[in-house]
Amino acid sequence: MTRHLFLLLLFLAWTNLTSNNMPPRTSSEVVLKIEMNLSAFGVESDNFPSIDAKIDFLKDTSLCVKSYYNPAYKDSLYQLSKAKMATLLKLVQTSDLNKLKSHYKVEHVDQPSSKTVIYTTKRTYVISDYGLKGDAPLPDMYKIVYQID
Repeated sequence: MTRHLFLLLLFLAWTNLTSNNMPPRTSSEVVLKIEMNLSAFGVESDNFPSIDAKIDFLKDTSLCVKSYYNPAYKDSLYQLSKAKMATLLKLVQTSDLNKLKSHYKVEHVDQPSSKTVIYTTKRTYVISDYGLKGDAPLPDMYKIVYQID
């Protein structure tokens, strides 16, 4: 019994020593900011807005510029709430961004389109989405920026 205990302690000491010599794990990819150009150009509905959004998670700021093709609708500015920014950040950080395509397209004409740029600590992802039908997390990102609940 003592021999088994001695061997177990020896094994634990050895694994502790060897694990301390291993190189540290690299930190995970962190989302720094997102830029979105959600364009309604070509959409038949004149009351559908185009939105240019800049969300900076380092500075904890956002600015969304809403504009319309129809001059009867006034352009406006708005910011995402801190809760919406947190939801957006969590959504993007928990997604596998490497699985996103750089281009999405539907066959229908006159569809809204987007260009989304996601800046991280490791790389920049640029995604074009004609029809706003891209893979997750894109549809949920659009809902947040368009403020669709």
